[in-house]
Amino acid sequence: MKGARGEGLAEALEAVVKVAEILGAPRLIKVVSAHISGISYRNLGVEGVEYLEELAEKGLRFAVPTTINPAGFDMERYGEMGVGVREHELQMRALKALARMGAQATLSCTPYLIYPPRFGDHLAWAESSAVLYANSVLGARSNREGGPFSVLEALVGRAPYVGLHTDEARKPSVVLDLRRIRDFVEASRSYSALGYLVGEVVGKGVPALHDPPGGLKEPGNLRVFLAAVGASSSIGMVLIEGISPEFTLSEGLERIEPEVSDLTEILESWRCEDFDAAVLGCPHLSPDELLDLANRLKGKTLRKPLFVFTSRWSAVVARAAVEKLRSMGVRVYSDTCMVVGNLSALGVHRCATDSAKAAYYLSSQGYKVALMPREALLEYVIG
Repeated sequence: MKGARGEGLAEALEAVVKVAEILGAPRLIKVVSAHISGISYRNLGVEGVEYLEELAEKGLRFAVPTTINPAGFDMERYGEMGVGVREHELQMRALKALARMGAQATLSCTPYLIYPPRFGDHLAWAESSAVLYANSVLGARSNREGGPFSVLEALVGRAPYVGLHTDEARKPSVVLDLRRIRDFVEASRSYSALGYLVGEVVGKGVPALHDPPGGLKEPGNLRVFLAAVGASSSIGMVLIEGISPEFTLSEGLERIEPEVSDLTEILESWRCEDFDAAVLGCPHLSPDELLDLANRLKGKTLRKPLFVFTSRWSAVVARAAVEKLRSMGVRVYSDTCMVVGNLSALGVHRCATDSAKAAYYLSSQGYKVALMPREALLEYVIG
């Protein structure tokens, strides 16, 4: 086993070094944690599951604390989610292999809520919304890694010293002046659509948001905003005035001033006449959001099914709120989300969501999607 582990670890290190050379990184840098995405059986397939099992069989272990993204179903409620025997088997095989290598079964896209990194920490994270939050809000440092590569980085505890690990790459590349759309965003609560617009307009680099809507300081709005940026672009960091610890404006940068029509065009692109259910939790809802949702729905009657996705950690912290939501008929699921799970098995083919990231990925999977602010969505659900 020691020989296999040594050979396997050497192969992993060699692969990380090769990628670093291709990227032009001068060296590798130690990371304090890793976060692996794409661990749903639908993402992995049989070959992906077997690859993880091969690594575990070699006795390889993650060199740093390693968390993992949502799986394809709730570990405790998979029966009511219509999960087949084969799908359950593949998912559990993948999770067992990851556990053997030392991964913590967080099964969430919000690892920063569970194990928040510190300012300046170098990370090897592969979930776009988590990378954006770590870089933009906490001042930690991670590139948007691919799921397979983050596995290798976790094994060796190193990442190529390039991109957002460096000071130079964290400087703003373009300025977005939001004064023309700030009031509209505040009035309509279109923070997720704003994030999608930022990603769509900029595409790559590090945008600096000047004069942003004040509502972005609300944690829930900030999370759906950043998730949407990641869905519509390759951006890994946004410098937000009044929020980002590294916010700065440089002279001579291109300035872009989006119009209200740019936002309404995005909102109009995700509309449907009616929907089977409303889905919340992309990114996973926090304990505070679960409590707020329970308070908003107190004494109300649902006229449309409501599905809520959260981490098991959040569900435990906000256990009372989750129990209240379920008593009202809300279907609360942990460990998974609407994007990597199978909504059609739950009888959902048309849905409403407050997340532009969810709208983007669900649309690509063939679902009819309506994008609307959470407040409007809940009003529609309770009638």
